Amino acid sequence: MGTGSNRSEPYDLVVNDALIVNATGRFHGSVGVRDGVISAITRDGLRGAVEIDARGGALIPGVVDAHCHFRISQGHGPNAVVSSDDYAIGPRSAAFGGVTTFIDFAIQERGRPAHDEVESRIEEASAGSIIDFGFHCSLTDPRPGVLDEIEPLMERGIASFKFFMAYAKWGFYVDLGFLQAAMARIASRGGVVAVHAEDDEILEFWRDQKAHEPRSDMLNHSLSRPELAEEVAIRSAIALAKETGAMLYIVHLSTARGLRAIEDGRAAGAQVVAETCPHYLAFTHDVYRQPDGRYYTMTPPLRADGNRQALWEGVRDGRIDVIGSDHNSFTRAQKDRATGFLDVPPGLAGTETLLPYVLSEGVSTGVITLERAVELLCTNPARVYRLPRKGSIELGRDADLVLLDLDEERVVADSSLHDPAAYTAFSGRRMRGWPVTTISRGEVIVDHGTCHASPGRGRFVPRYGANVSNRASSAAMRT
Repeated sequence: MGTGSNRSEPYDLVVNDALIVNATGRFHGSVGVRDGVISAITRDGLRGAVEIDARGGALIPGVVDAHCHFRISQGHGPNAVVSSDDYAIGPRSAAFGGVTTFIDFAIQERGRPAHDEVESRIEEASAGSIIDFGFHCSLTDPRPGVLDEIEPLMERGIASFKFFMAYAKWGFYVDLGFLQAAMARIASRGGVVAVHAEDDEILEFWRDQKAHEPRSDMLNHSLSRPELAEEVAIRSAIALAKETGAMLYIVHLSTARGLRAIEDGRAAGAQVVAETCPHYLAFTHDVYRQPDGRYYTMTPPLRADGNRQALWEGVRDGRIDVIGSDHNSFTRAQKDRATGFLDVPPGLAGTETLLPYVLSEGVSTGVITLERAVELLCTNPARVYRLPRKGSIELGRDADLVLLDLDEERVVADSSLHDPAAYTAFSGRRMRGWPVTTISRGEVIVDHGTCHASPGRGRFVPRYGANVSNRASSAAMRT
C-alpha cells in the first residue's frame, strides 16, 4: 500500500472511497492511475483528471476470461456454422460484464502452419476489440514436423497450447504420442498445455449407439458423451504431464469423476490446473428433457445431478482454480435448424454473464467470498497464463478495474446481452451483483450501461513461458 510516484500533478484517473478487493484481502482506500498503470494505492483521497467516487463500493481487478471463442466456425465448407459474434461484438459484450482481458483460440487448420491462424486472429482482434487479448494456439495436425512450430510461436508471445483429445472425425484430435512430444517441448520453455479432455473412442462408440435412437431426444447429447470419457482422458493427460513435467490445464471440467482424477494426479506429483464454467455449476442434463433442451447444448454436455454440487465444492475449497466462460455464441435460430442431438451446434454465450453469475450464485449466497471470486476470475487465470500485468490491483500493474454494485439485482434476458443476435441460457434468472464501471488500462470503457470505447483500442498482450529469456520477459512487462 502507498503511492508509487512523488509527482505532484493529479493522476489521469482516480477511484476514491472504494473497497479494494484482491484475492489476498481487502481494504478501504483509493487507486490512482498514470499512463494506464496503477501508480498509487492509498487510504487517502486522490485528485485526478477523471475522478470516480466509488461511495464505498467494491473495486476488483478486471476479469480475465481465459476461455472464450469469438467468431468461431464449426464444421467445414459451406455447411459450417459460424457463431453470432466477431472481434468487435464479442469483446464489447465482455466489457459490459467486467471482462478486461480475454484469451481466445487460434485453431490450426490441418495442412497449414499454425502461425498463419495465429497472425490472422491477432490482426482481426486488433482491429475490433475494445479490451486486451491473447491467444492460445490449438495444434491439430499431429505430424512430427508441426512440433517445430512450438518454439517460434512461444517467441511470438503464445505461452499456451490447446489439444483436443476428441473430434477425430472433424480433424482436431491428436494422438497421445504427439501430445506427449508436444508437452515435452512446451514444458521445456515453461508454457501451459490445455486439453479438451474427452476420450474420442468412447465418444464415437456411444454416439453411434445413440444414433439409432430418436434423434430428437436431446438427453442423448449427454448420454452419448458419458462421464467416463472425461475421466479417462484426464487420467491419460495427467500421465503424460507427469512424464514430461508439463503444466496441464483441464478446460471446462464437467464431472465429479474428472475432479477426482485431477486430485489423484496432483497427489502423484503432476501439475494440474482445473477450470470449470458457469453452465456446469448452474444446470444438470435434465434440461435436455425440456422442449427447448437444444438451447443448452455444449461440449462436454451438461451432466447428471450430483456433478454440479461436486464442482461447486471444488470451487469453494480451492480444488478448482479458474472459472472461464467457454463463450461460444450461437443463435436460437441456428440451434432450431438442427434435426437433433447429432447436429445441434454446441455452444453458449457466456462471457458477459461470467462475473455476474459468480457474484450472484457464489458471493451473494455466501458459498465463496469476494476474494475467492477474484482469485477464480482474475488472479489465477492471469498467473497461470503468464499475464504479469493483469489480475490484481497492485502498483505497476495495468489499471484494469471493475467497480461493482453487489446489491443490484437484475433479471437476465436475451435482450440484456450486448450481442444483439445472441441468447443466454440464464434468461429469466434473477442475478444479484453487477459491474457498474469497467476500466481498461486507466480508461473508462463502460459506465452505467454505456460503452465509451471504440473498436481497436484493445491490445495483443504477448505471454511468455516461465523459462524464456529475460529479454522476452522484459518485453512482456513493457507491452
